[in-house]
Amino acid sequence: MKKHLLLFLLLVISAGLARAQFNSGSKMVGASSNLDFGFLSEKEKDVEDATKMTIIDINPRAAYFLKNRIAIGGDLEYYLYRSKYADLDPSTSTTFRIGPFARYYYKTVASVVPFGELKGGVGSQVDKSTGTTGEEVKYKHSIVYIGAGVGAAFFLADNFSFEGMLNYSYEHQKNKEMGGSHNTNGIMFSFGFSFYFNSLLQD
Repeated sequence: MKKHLLLFLLLVISAGLARAQFNSGSKMVGASSNLDFGFLSEKEKDVEDATKMTIIDINPRAAYFLKNRIAIGGDLEYYLYRSKYADLDPSTSTTFRIGPFARYYYKTVASVVPFGELKGGVGSQVDKSTGTTGEEVKYKHSIVYIGAGVGAAFFLADNFSFEGMLNYSYEHQKNKEMGGSHNTNGIMFSFGFSFYFNSLLQD
């Protein structure tokens, strides 16, 4: 009985994957990360205390399909880096970014759907640390960014996918207090997942 039920579920999932399309009016929600997530500890040789680090990077998003295979939406990125050594006050760097994105899904190959993505937006970063005399030192930065990437959605069910994307990002930061600025750019790889609602049509 259990074998027959499992076979039936596999057939249902396979049938859904075989006819997967992304039609207008559908919705998508998900989240991704550049894998900068963890609780780390770093200790130098012959030093009693270790530096403890916390890293969190998460990027929730939602989109609406304006046309078949074309999704427009917005995403929010939260990044936290915190380090603490012994009894000293911790140093933190917190970043928020928000902006729109557009994604185009190509034709389905088995249960894999390649896609291309463009995005951009604004944000802010706050760096906090403790000065030599014990006072809190804070630096605020405004952010403007753009990015583009290619990836693929691997459907594990007819409305759920695991995603991987290789993307290029350019970011301009400006210090609000001191007026200085700097640019950051590079290529990153991110993983994520997405849920799709009313997104499947039969070919």
